[in-house]
Amino acid sequence: MPAQPEVEVLLATDSPEPSGVGRHMLLLAAAAKARGVGVALAFPDHAAGQRLADEARAQGLSAQVVAEDGWPAALAGARLVHVHAGIGWEGHGLTHAAAEAGAAVVRTEHLPWLLTDAGQIADYAEAVRRVDAVIAVSRAAAAGWRRALSGMSGPALPVAAIPNGIAVEAAPQPAAQPEDQAEGSAPRLLCVGRLTAQKRPTTLLLALARLRRAGVDATLDMVGDGPLAPRLKRLADRLGLGPAVRFHGRCEDVPARMAQATLLVLPSAFEGLPLVVLEAMAAGLPVVATRIGGTTEALGPDHPWLTPPGDSRALAAALAAALADAPARAAVAQAQRARLDRHFTADRMAADTITIWRAAARRRHEGLMDRIRLGFIGAGGIAHRHFGVLETMPDVSVVAVTDPDQGRADEAARRMGATTYPDHATMLAEAELDAVYICIPPFAHGDAERACIARGLPFFVEKPLSLDLELAEEIAAEVERAGLITAVGYHWRYLDTMDEARAHLAQNPAHLMQGFWIDQTPPPEWWWRADKSGGQVVEQATHIIDAARFLAGDVTEVYGLNAQRERGDFPGLTVPTATAATLRFASGAVANLASTCLLRWNHRVGLHVFSDALAMEITDHDIMIDTGRGRPVRHADGDPVWREDRDFVEAVMGRDNRIRCPYAEALETHRVALAISRSAETGALVKMEGLRADPQPIFRQASA
Repeated sequence: MPAQPEVEVLLATDSPEPSGVGRHMLLLAAAAKARGVGVALAFPDHAAGQRLADEARAQGLSAQVVAEDGWPAALAGARLVHVHAGIGWEGHGLTHAAAEAGAAVVRTEHLPWLLTDAGQIADYAEAVRRVDAVIAVSRAAAAGWRRALSGMSGPALPVAAIPNGIAVEAAPQPAAQPEDQAEGSAPRLLCVGRLTAQKRPTTLLLALARLRRAGVDATLDMVGDGPLAPRLKRLADRLGLGPAVRFHGRCEDVPARMAQATLLVLPSAFEGLPLVVLEAMAAGLPVVATRIGGTTEALGPDHPWLTPPGDSRALAAALAAALADAPARAAVAQAQRARLDRHFTADRMAADTITIWRAAARRRHEGLMDRIRLGFIGAGGIAHRHFGVLETMPDVSVVAVTDPDQGRADEAARRMGATTYPDHATMLAEAELDAVYICIPPFAHGDAERACIARGLPFFVEKPLSLDLELAEEIAAEVERAGLITAVGYHWRYLDTMDEARAHLAQNPAHLMQGFWIDQTPPPEWWWRADKSGGQVVEQATHIIDAARFLAGDVTEVYGLNAQRERGDFPGLTVPTATAATLRFASGAVANLASTCLLRWNHRVGLHVFSDALAMEITDHDIMIDTGRGRPVRHADGDPVWREDRDFVEAVMGRDNRIRCPYAEALETHRVALAISRSAETGALVKMEGLRADPQPIFRQASA
């Protein structure tokens, strides 16, 4: 007998026009079912709902259509209902019925926050009182929903950003040529979407008219129906476009039309994260679109053909540029597909959504006991960076905070709904905790870690580990004996650009590296003193050292030089104001590192990596990979701090431990940073002792 799915979920919508919403629900249901989750779908009893239910059944999914007054019966007995709202004023009755049925309720908002009417906002605020979590389909949309929800009364509601995804293994392929496709025809533009004001089809017709007046013999296929169809046909006639524009209405052959198109055009005023763009990315069809939140998130901020919404002149110019450059179109299509494979698969979407389902179901049906309870030792800037991430996770509560600065502790407690304690000993003795974050200056380490170890509490500690190497080694040994879960805040390891760099280096190892931390002097006075911060290499450039180790393995020897300049505006400053270091790796690679705190601004922080016919420049926000065919720069996607926090939370919950930098691993980086400082002080080459048996980087599957 097959095992029962661990979560029973009903995906439901009452949208009157569930076109993109419905396709999203089908993709999510199929991917969740493939992961062993019991899912069913419910659509309104109208023509579009009937079509979606039929399509679901054809895919082997359980689906029903529900009459307007039939939702209470349809939802009876559901453990979790996932409501999908096409726009903010939809889904309220469905949400209420699901909550009345005793189900946990998750709500996905498929568009950005658009509500402006006071009555609609009040209705939404009332409806979400019965909701356990909100999902937005892009990071940009999630930010807007968080801002809106933060102003509503009631308990804080988690808002997760889970970008749309598609089944990449079933990327759209041409089923047959459209009947109206002629051999040797003009460049063909394709626009797919409802003919509504949101999609700005008028802007596209005006842009096409500009193109044709400029001598670009392009045609346009408009696929989709909607209330603007008659008006758009009249406009096309007035613009003299005639047979250059074909209105196809609702079509089932979109994959075939994509296969025959030159460009997909999406001139929308706003989007959540449009599935049609993902489908074009999968099909190898270059996209010209507007620079709006969800579309830009899908294509990337460096996509060459993004224009302001409503600007027909700019749209025409972008179309002309794309149509005139076939090699650029091919390069863009390749980059789009690579981006899709990295970030927008249905499996990834399902995995992230299932995490939300689990947490919501447990909270509703089992109370808060499955929400992990975190305490914070230290409530400064880096602690607030983690607060901003953790407060978006529905299965996490920060319940305790301590900081020597009581005002800072109180501020953090207000933000997180936590209790303050006078010191970490009292907090650990009195608060019921599952794990602890240690966010304290370099000189303060030791007691906090040992107190956590004594109580068997997993801990996440911010770098650097300590100014005392012997103390850090003792803590590492105690952690090992206790078998504790630990993580250290070397968040560069969680950059998707680092994963990309590691993929390039797996068969072509790094040979030369250059690291930089050229920056200003931070304001805390403890940072200015070498006996408090350890200096810039230990406190800041350690990130670069760790990134180099993550890419090239362990270091065998270092040589460092310091320079010191007095600075009247930083009284008592004793840290070196410049450091240069040379490193040798067990792999045979060599590297140099340069750091200074003399500037009044951040000038350069990054790592350059060179190998056989390969040059890479990596920062904490982008990567440039040069293989002799230009210097393309790609911005990093996602939040590495979210990823490192999530991996720690998952491990504490007893799930897969995918932590990239536990305490013992961070200690190896810390040894190098301290060795550079020691070499600069003594003028001697420092050879690393106790080299590990396997000093090479491990190119394993990266966590999501």
